[in-house]
Amino acid sequence: MLNPKGIVWVGLFASDLPRLAHFYEHTLGLRVIEHDDNCYIFDAGSGTLFEIWGKGFAAPKRKTPQEQSMLIGFLVDRLEPVIENLQKRGLNPDAEIGRYLGTRWVHFSDPEGNRFELKDNNG
Repeated sequence: MLNPKGIVWVGLFASDLPRLAHFYEHTLGLRVIEHDDNCYIFDAGSGTLFEIWGKGFAAPKRKTPQEQSMLIGFLVDRLEPVIENLQKRGLNPDAEIGRYLGTRWVHFSDPEGNRFELKDNNG
């Protein structure tokens, strides 16, 4: 029987790998651990990795669930300062802050239309 201890990595496919890696590094502030022509590996905190590979596709607007079956979530200390910092960089949330069972979250979209979530435990 599987007895998971957590998620160790999550990956995403990109149409324009360098452009999307630049977004996650310079707009979101994730640290690149290593990269080559086919993949970028970022430190997502607490021993978790976030990887981006080439050969994906971009959408002109936020992808539908049929186009992106997984939503990536990043845990942050507090949403408001992170949202404010991203807005200063030209990135606005897709919706209002949601709340459920002591957590709060907000969704954004990257330049290729992939949705991602920022979440805190301050709800």
